[in-house]
Amino acid sequence: MTPGGGSGGRWPATLRSKPLTLRAVADLTGLKNSPPEWLAEAEQAVLGKAPGCALASLLATDSETRAGERVGYWIRVEHEGEEQAVGAVAASIEDGPEGAALVWRWLAVGARWRAFGYGGAAVPVVERAAAKLGATSARVRVPGSNGVALYFWLRLGYRPVAQGPEPGEPLPSVEGASEGTWMVRDQL
Repeated sequence: MTPGGGSGGRWPATLRSKPLTLRAVADLTGLKNSPPEWLAEAEQAVLGKAPGCALASLLATDSETRAGERVGYWIRVEHEGEEQAVGAVAASIEDGPEGAALVWRWLAVGARWRAFGYGGAAVPVVERAAAKLGATSARVRVPGSNGVALYFWLRLGYRPVAQGPEPGEPLPSVEGASEGTWMVRDQL
């Protein structure tokens, strides 16, 4: 799999759904130097009361290592005749004990745009793209201090798990799993 645009086994650069579009985060320098006004608050909101998680750092680290082929997307919507970024997502497709899995790394919507359903609408768009690339399940780690996120993922059909499919076997990419709850969706 190669991050980028197009089809034919490639992670799409633009994913479309109504009422939103997801566009690849391509310019990490621009993201660091002139981020959207809502991004700093959203980075903190992702983890609740824990220290924030910077989207640019998350994507920059991956672009250097190519681990899990992580990609990021802006959640964009039409507002007053203009398309604008209202949130962002980052995910990867990783091999697991039961095959390829979509692993969510980051999903946040700016405070002004929350409660309009944009985050919930973005999830199935990315899940469909991952399924086309062979992912059969999805996983996300929800910080213990973010109860709203726990409810968000439950509402989308994810269920909490403590371990992988076999007793004692960890889920893929469990970095600091004790700091949150792993949620899984068994079928995409």
